[in-house]
Amino acid sequence: MKREFWAEFDVYSLPQNQKRGLIDYFAQQSEASQSASGRDWFRIKDPAVQQALFAQLLASEDKCTKRDKCKDYAKGTALQHWYYAGNLQNPRGDFQRFLCQRLRWMGHILSLANHHDTVSPLFPDLILFPPGSWAVQIHFTLRKPYLSKDDVDFYILDNPVKKEWVFKVPYVAPSQWKGALRSAMIRDLASKLENGEITEEQFIVERLRLYRLFGNEKDGTAEFLNRILALHRVGPKPKNESEEKNWQEKFRNEIKKVEEEFKQRLKEKKYLRKVEGFQGCLHFYPTFFDRIGLEIINPHDRETGAGKNPIYFECVPAGTSGVFTVLYVPLDRVGKGSPEEIEQEAKADLEAVAKGIRAMLTEYGFGAKTSSGYGVAEVIKEESTIKAKGFSEAEEIFWEAWNGKS
Repeated sequence: MKREFWAEFDVYSLPQNQKRGLIDYFAQQSEASQSASGRDWFRIKDPAVQQALFAQLLASEDKCTKRDKCKDYAKGTALQHWYYAGNLQNPRGDFQRFLCQRLRWMGHILSLANHHDTVSPLFPDLILFPPGSWAVQIHFTLRKPYLSKDDVDFYILDNPVKKEWVFKVPYVAPSQWKGALRSAMIRDLASKLENGEITEEQFIVERLRLYRLFGNEKDGTAEFLNRILALHRVGPKPKNESEEKNWQEKFRNEIKKVEEEFKQRLKEKKYLRKVEGFQGCLHFYPTFFDRIGLEIINPHDRETGAGKNPIYFECVPAGTSGVFTVLYVPLDRVGKGSPEEIEQEAKADLEAVAKGIRAMLTEYGFGAKTSSGYGVAEVIKEESTIKAKGFSEAEEIFWEAWNGKS
């Protein structure tokens, strides 16, 4: 008896005609018989496992049709049927029903909050945290599909949507939310400086706020913000080539100056520490979804105007519901400053984050290919919750900032 899963269920070594029958059986296009493949494939009931078996076809050069190789047939015809097929009794299809059931099962095991259309982490208990803490939980519905990149190395598609590692439901990881919100707030900050809506000092103050909220500036963030302020100081690049060299030198020197000035401000605020890893005051929770679909991008030849090589992306389709949750804990202020100062700073941070969440969800989007319009959502205000410890007007402050009234 073979004890290794991939050896026990070896799709790759099957004869060509049996691969086609197995794909059709898993995708429920036809009732391929058990004897057709010579294996007891009917034992495999979990769609996530069936989908993993499909991945073996990536290495196969056999043809399932006159036109398509087995891997292309599985990506195209079979997977489209897999994701979208349904009937009157089960309009969402077996795979979509599986995702719904798996999400509810996960919610039960992990004691998540059960909503009518999804599950989410419980709203944080603010009693456990210091004064000035607040939490925001936003319910939303995707207006455009959400794309992301999973970290699996072996999958039937080159672009699978990110899934929870154990339960295999699509989700947005906390680190993804942190990166998306930071990016949205940085874009807004840079835009305001460029358009003259804020002064240089206000830019630095807001940058310090971002550092305090999100922690160390990573992934080129510091370099980008240094260049933005340096460009604001030296002015646009001259069109005259003879002046360009002097401008480049001045620009480089200004970048170094901005970098040193900001480091000094961080030291004054005591944000720089001997040990790297300042995480910031914001703590993000994952978001889970119960649907998966396909997006197809088909690049067209410039001469013929025809597309020959469609690229398939797994996505969370438009109309899917999710819950975004973030917790703010000002641990750096514990024992420092008066209660009034802590409260005012917490309120100002809540206003800034409200504007950032609005920009992220409704304007810029989150996930991959946001520049093409993916990942934007409609917020369900009446189902959302905003609470704070130490002041009662958190919800009013949040929605006023959201609507641009603060």
